[in-house]
Amino acid sequence: MPHQHPPSTLPPINRGREGPSSERDRAMADLETKGVVLLDFWVSPFGQRCRIALAEKGVEYEYREENLGDKSPLLLKSNPVHKKIPVLIHDGKPVCESLIIVQYIDEVWPDCAPLLPAEPYARAQARFWADFVDKKIYECGTRLWKLKGEGQAAAKEELIGILKLLEGELGDKKYFGGDAFGFVDIALVPFVSWFYTYETCAGFSVEEVAPKLVAWGKRCMERESVAKTLSDPHKVYEFVGALKKRFGVERAEKERQRRRDKKRAMKAVVLLDFWASPFGQRCRIALAEKGVEYEYREENILGAKSPLLLKSNPVYKKIPVLIHDGKPVCESLIIVQYIDEAWPDRAPLLPADPYARAQARFWADFVDMKFFEYGSRLWKLKGEAQAAAKEEFILILKLLEGELGAKKYFGGDAFGFVDIALAPFVSWFYSYETCAGFSIEEAAPKVAAWGKRCMDRKSVANAVSHPDKIYEMNKSPLLLESNPVYKKIPVLILDGKPVCESLIIVQCIDEAWPDRAPLVPADPYARAQARFWADFVDKKVFDSAKNLLMLKGEAQEAAKEEFIEILRLLEGELGDKKYFGGDAFGFVDIALVPLTTWFYSFETYAGFSVEEAVPKLVAWSKRCLERASFYEYGSRLWKLKGEAQAATKEEFIVILKLLEGELGAKKYFGGDAFGFVDIALAPFVSWFYSYETSAGFSIEEAAPKVAAWAKRSMERESVANAVSHPDKIYEMVGVLKKKFGVE
Repeated sequence: MPHQHPPSTLPPINRGREGPSSERDRAMADLETKGVVLLDFWVSPFGQRCRIALAEKGVEYEYREENLGDKSPLLLKSNPVHKKIPVLIHDGKPVCESLIIVQYIDEVWPDCAPLLPAEPYARAQARFWADFVDKKIYECGTRLWKLKGEGQAAAKEELIGILKLLEGELGDKKYFGGDAFGFVDIALVPFVSWFYTYETCAGFSVEEVAPKLVAWGKRCMERESVAKTLSDPHKVYEFVGALKKRFGVERAEKERQRRRDKKRAMKAVVLLDFWASPFGQRCRIALAEKGVEYEYREENILGAKSPLLLKSNPVYKKIPVLIHDGKPVCESLIIVQYIDEAWPDRAPLLPADPYARAQARFWADFVDMKFFEYGSRLWKLKGEAQAAAKEEFILILKLLEGELGAKKYFGGDAFGFVDIALAPFVSWFYSYETCAGFSIEEAAPKVAAWGKRCMDRKSVANAVSHPDKIYEMNKSPLLLESNPVYKKIPVLILDGKPVCESLIIVQCIDEAWPDRAPLVPADPYARAQARFWADFVDKKVFDSAKNLLMLKGEAQEAAKEEFIEILRLLEGELGDKKYFGGDAFGFVDIALVPLTTWFYSFETYAGFSVEEAVPKLVAWSKRCLERASFYEYGSRLWKLKGEAQAATKEEFIVILKLLEGELGAKKYFGGDAFGFVDIALAPFVSWFYSYETSAGFSIEEAAPKVAAWAKRSMERESVANAVSHPDKIYEMVGVLKKKFGVE
């Protein structure tokens, strides 16, 4: 079909139908989707990626402009999950999501202008940076024109940081992939026509902050595929202006700024702080408990400190500092006592009785002197020094647990001074456990339960940092060097070269070892579908699931409904197939299956049954957990010899380490409760001795946390009474080896 260019003039945002026959004509046209059809919207940078890719490949296609205010039946039918453009329809089969479409185009028309490099690592890097653009540019750029004042300034700073990272990756190369225009270029170049809007709205110059990136954009514009696709920057600006009027952005932002100015003018209390500081969080909790309005000012503790901080705390030059009516108060426990005394008529934080006050001060001081210091050693040290710090830290926890006793809070029924001193460290528990390999819940169950009670208080929940954010601050130099962009796991290091982001890693593994168990299907359309659903899991499932655990009341109910709807969409895609890809376990299964270990937690927190909501999905998860990954590889350890056995042993140890990674510092795989995954794995504990003896290795050395979990599981009567004695298993294995002629 002929390639019809999108309109070059600005259309109305919500066009109505024209003429009495338009519905019939549209319906007739919708039936004609042979060849290649692109459903798109003229200004969409995501759709423009697809148009550029098709042009680079020289593919003839029909362009169909969508009215996003009144979406066509064909769009809704072709993309029932997201209901958005772009959608590429090839021989009647729809492919959704722009980067997935571009990869599909590259795979269906491989003979012309390759868009992704052939080498697996280079492909992984291209996918990483295209994914980075996908996650960062549009969302941050949108905030530039939607917001004003502080919000816009923060977005501008963030966007400049993003542009500099991209410029660093580009370096002195002609294109992101080198001399050849490719995948990352296609992902980013449509946003070049949005640069004028970003600059005009936020008052800065992209060329000044990222000159190499602007030069790259000009080179891209010399390509016919790009020049004929991208919108005129001034038309984009007009479009954004129309959106701002339509959604009342200017009016709403003026009102928000008016309220912010009014609120700030009323505040006589200022807190100089740093987001992750447990000491500053004490002050925030105390102010919240007292209901005191204050202005929070974030300090750069790792760089240049503000003149106000240096003036307010000239002795220590550190946060937190509370400024009340222009007078500074320093040191967190002193600040908390000051707050209690300055607002004495609200929620007393220290007890009235002098002895009880002295005891409260003693234990708060104990926390101040001991907890942070020994906790820091857990992630700073290694080996014997870390082990000694862990022993000391556990002793500190037990002393605190002894003081807490059976009380609700340290002061009794009322949340108070000692609780405020210790509560901010609850968000550090995960870092301590992960770095030092132990469980606080096992060492001090009453302190762990107290921590959960504290987190139920709004003052604490709003003040303390998320445990994942704290953990990010304490990362290894290797991780920071390997993933300088996101600074997070997982990272696969392949021959010294790092690959980041889990789905990109899985595809890299599939391409680096193509002769073993293919994970992504060979057919381009099936590959695109697998990528779509894996991406859906990545974008939707985990965020929705987190809301189940973090929210309460009506908000949690809404999150539960959303989560169940997501699971039902996945169940619809699974249908009656064994796995998402058919008979073969593959990419989508790998993306989703780790979530199944969390089902019990979701059900317990949100009060519902996953099995009742999506029985086919639960049956699928059971099939996944029955896979040969453990039993089959374990059997091979005693069935095989020589190199084959050695290779199997390596694979088996990898499986153990994967299980150990999922177990983490938890008591059981599902958390505190023995559950589905534990039951699936526990019977194999009695086979451990046979595996070790046959293959000559130690499970305790390879996966100490799994070994410790096994011992805990064996202490349960249900497990101890059900599983066989290891010696009996070993005898049976000996009989089997003779029977099958293994010896």
